[in-house]
Amino acid sequence: MSAKGNKALVRRVIDETINKKNMDATGEFAATNFVELDPFPGQEQGLKGLTQLIGMMITAFPDIQLSVEEQIAEGDKVVSRSTWRGTHKGEFFGVPPTGKQVSVSAWSIDTI
Repeated sequence: MSAKGNKALVRRVIDETINKKNMDATGEFAATNFVELDPFPGQEQGLKGLTQLIGMMITAFPDIQLSVEEQIAEGDKVVSRSTWRGTHKGEFFGVPPTGKQVSVSAWSIDTI
């Protein structure tokens, strides 16, 4: 796939799994043996861990939306700078809901 196609795929993954909250789509995009190089505390490796993490984030921030600010792609790698926003309405890593709006900047490197 081209660099342009790889960037579009990463955006589609984000839109389907996080923005549209389609947890079934996670398995369409990630390998069963998916490796998270910088996992959240307690996050399992593989598709199971990724699905659990996304589910936890959606539960804690039910209105979560992730927007890609910019991307760079070369070969099979896509680097994305993004921002996710949501309202803290559920427990998140032991922190009880605050009802506050949260905005987090993030970087990811995905291998296609």
